[in-house]
Amino acid sequence: MRNIFLVMRREFLTQARKKSFILITFFAPILIILAGITIAYMLRINENESHIAIVDSTNKFYPEFQSNNKNIYNFYTENELRALKDTLAESKSLDALLYIPNTTDSLFNNLQNQIQLYTNKNLTKNHLNSIEQKINKKIEEKRRHFLGVKQSDIDKINSKITLQITNLKEGKSDNDNFIKEILSLSLMYVNLMFFIIYGTRVMRSIMEEKNNRVVEIIISSVKPFELMMGKILGTTLVALTQFCIWIAMTMMLLVLGKIIFGNHLTLSYKQYDFQNLINQKTQIQISDTINALLGLNYPLIIFIFLFFFFAGYLFYSSFFAAIGSAVDNDTETQQFTPIIVVPLLLGAYGCISIINNPEGPVAFWLSMIPFTSPMAMVTRSFYGIPSWQLILSITIMIGSVFIMVYIASKIYRIGILMFGKKVTFKEIFQWIKQS
Repeated sequence: MRNIFLVMRREFLTQARKKSFILITFFAPILIILAGITIAYMLRINENESHIAIVDSTNKFYPEFQSNNKNIYNFYTENELRALKDTLAESKSLDALLYIPNTTDSLFNNLQNQIQLYTNKNLTKNHLNSIEQKINKKIEEKRRHFLGVKQSDIDKINSKITLQITNLKEGKSDNDNFIKEILSLSLMYVNLMFFIIYGTRVMRSIMEEKNNRVVEIIISSVKPFELMMGKILGTTLVALTQFCIWIAMTMMLLVLGKIIFGNHLTLSYKQYDFQNLINQKTQIQISDTINALLGLNYPLIIFIFLFFFFAGYLFYSSFFAAIGSAVDNDTETQQFTPIIVVPLLLGAYGCISIINNPEGPVAFWLSMIPFTSPMAMVTRSFYGIPSWQLILSITIMIGSVFIMVYIASKIYRIGILMFGKKVTFKEIFQWIKQS
């Protein structure tokens, strides 16, 4: 244990003292937020200005098309239709031509497949949907008028029920499914990415020492198993340190948000009145979101996340360490990495099914299989887990970690000193069988 601790301590300090680690730890959340803002901005500026000619033979749809800074509509008569079609392909001033033919049907049924949109470029999906909505809106309005149905009567008929869900087992309201979906998938993907990123880091570290022949000197002082476990645990502590800092930063932001956007939303600082900076609807949405976040069972979520992150990382990093010891270069790793990546992806995409039914058979079995439970249990932690399933999953995961570490150590013990030969699956199985 002393040698494992020394190797772990060296691995942790080597990585934690790097400037890259400090920068990523404290600036990664900011970078993620900026990335989200950038993506939203990119989607917004991707809407190019479009000039569309409209020929409405019915003279009913013109009022629906109002020009704005992105979409400019020009209206023409049916006599100009042929000329517009002939010149549209080479036109520099027009991007599309919308033709609405005449109809004698008071319900506009024959327009279903007769309205044509001619273009000389690809219009955005949002713009196409907007045009369809404008036409559908006008047709619905005309049909209501012809049938003698008032909009006020339709508004009275329409029903928008929102179920008020109360979980009697947990004794609290359960109306925040969207927030749970976002958070559960986010933490699941965090586990997925860190298993791959930090597991690959362990594998590359072992390959580097192996290729430099440094490992031959190291194992003269420590056993191969001690070296492998020290590297795995050291890298695990680096990842856990980052997560603990990020969790603390998140909780601080939530508490600060609760103070600023509380239930009454009347707090002012000096001359800045937050009620005047954003509208009331937005304030209520922010307040509801923060209340929903603060209402989650954080002790259980954090415990499940940290345990399955730690156990799952030990499980998969042992696998990565075994691969790193058995190969000499990155090219040779390609035949082994699918064995790791495929179960991870299966667990990640299986979590989408878990969100749909957190208590279904898919959720249960993905929670019990050690290759997928680190992702599945983190996802289920937001929806409540029966105690016996949680205990069983933890027990299976602990046992699987010991088995995987044992198998990886047998591969590591022999593979770390193998040079200049491409290893096959058959040889690896023989190493495992050896005492």
